[in-house]
Amino acid sequence: MRTAAAAVLATLLLAPGTARAQAMTSDLPPKINQAIDNGVKWLKARQIKDGAEKDSWGTGNNPLYPGGSGPAHPLYIGITAFALYTLLECDVDPEDPTIVSGMEYIHKNLDRNFSVDGVAGNAGGGNLRVMCYEAAALLMMYEAFYDAKWEKQIRAAKKDPRKEKKPAVKLDQDHDGICKGAVNFLVKTQSRTGGWRYGPPAFPSPLGVDQDTSSTQITLLGLVSAVRMGLAVDAKVFHTAVITTLENQSKDGPLAKPKKPVDGGGTMVQETDKCRGWAYTPGTGDSKDQQVSGGMTASGICSLIIIKSQLKGNALFNKELQARVEKGIFDGLAWLDANWTVTSNPGGHRSHYYYLYGLERVGVLGGIDMIGANAWYVQGAIHLVGAQRPDGHWNSGTELEPADVLDTCFALLFLKKATMPVGVVLTR
Repeated sequence: MRTAAAAVLATLLLAPGTARAQAMTSDLPPKINQAIDNGVKWLKARQIKDGAEKDSWGTGNNPLYPGGSGPAHPLYIGITAFALYTLLECDVDPEDPTIVSGMEYIHKNLDRNFSVDGVAGNAGGGNLRVMCYEAAALLMMYEAFYDAKWEKQIRAAKKDPRKEKKPAVKLDQDHDGICKGAVNFLVKTQSRTGGWRYGPPAFPSPLGVDQDTSSTQITLLGLVSAVRMGLAVDAKVFHTAVITTLENQSKDGPLAKPKKPVDGGGTMVQETDKCRGWAYTPGTGDSKDQQVSGGMTASGICSLIIIKSQLKGNALFNKELQARVEKGIFDGLAWLDANWTVTSNPGGHRSHYYYLYGLERVGVLGGIDMIGANAWYVQGAIHLVGAQRPDGHWNSGTELEPADVLDTCFALLFLKKATMPVGVVLTR
């Protein structure tokens, strides 16, 4: 959880040090708070109330890759975990019936062995296996759950969570076993070159591709949640991941043409940077997935920032590698600046709001208010507030199913600035 209440959000948005770079009109913060409240109300109501899918947020009948056969993998565990993570980050009480029943659904149906050849199962049928996205979402959810419990205790004692030192997380036995299983699954399914796909051998690599930029970044978000909960993750996992992330970035690009922010502030993009981004599956797989896009470039930058935070002070992270990571991050920012928009996913054929959620992760993980000359939060917030449906949900029409759930989660996480910082502040 990032803040104690919606009212705090407006204060943070206009606090000294951010107001100049992310200047906004006085009417925007209350609109953001109302959008969050309406989105949370809708997402809670969207939880399925009866039938085999009861207490989950469902799954989606998504298309298979060319050559695939049979039904798509059921995403009940992952979608439910991600919805719960979103609600917890939006300050929903950890003892709220929606949270309790959602977690009970996961505990009842999850294949706790995290077997790579487990039964796919049906909704409510038990033994639902997971892919890498879902294992990572579970870890993010449990961290948010324990953060929420701690913050509730602090507030009950009439104290401010922002002023208190958070103690080490003590997972209960059941949750500890699930989280350790998820970490072990993610470590085992890391490709030999260092990235992640869906989780072979249970999920044969589509089109022969065994890693992609998105799966790799979501997995790293899950693993860093695990580290913060006190679970062990070998530094070699992060080291191997940094090599493949750097290799998958475009090898070259045009020199940046940075613009000065309208408020006269500084910019992270310089003329010596090259605009180099990331594709979903660079150099292989479907032709559309080989195109550099905003969503995947944000994912690549986030991966490098997370890895930088985890390898700091480690002998594996030598000066040469540190310099490559720094260049990769700033060249990625230059690509985002050169292709800047919040009204679509630049270069991408889908996943508009996943891209916006990526901008949020870049901004929070990097500790930056501006991406080039662009106030990423203000511009994104204005767009999302205007795009919210009357009943409180979002649906860009560009996301996989269940699109209403996923886009609403992405929008809420952006507006809430929900990503947990990793102690990195990008400076030049």
